[in-house]
Amino acid sequence: MVIGGYQMEDLGYGIVVKEYEAGWSFCLQGDDAQQFRDDWEYAQEYDIPFRTFLSYYDYDTLFQ
Repeated sequence: MVIGGYQMEDLGYGIVVKEYEAGWSFCLQGDDAQQFRDDWEYAQEYDIPFRTFLSYYDYDTLFQ
């Protein structure tokens, strides 16, 4: 899924998020991946943009 300059891929066992411009990415597995899924589902209910979601939940600090 491509969302506003980011690509999110759910691999089942984990989540990979890539930022196109800088080429940064992060991967979450297990319970962390499930928490990300739950947080993103909640954010979508309130139409929160993906970039805002990443920042609000501090996922943007995981980019390398």
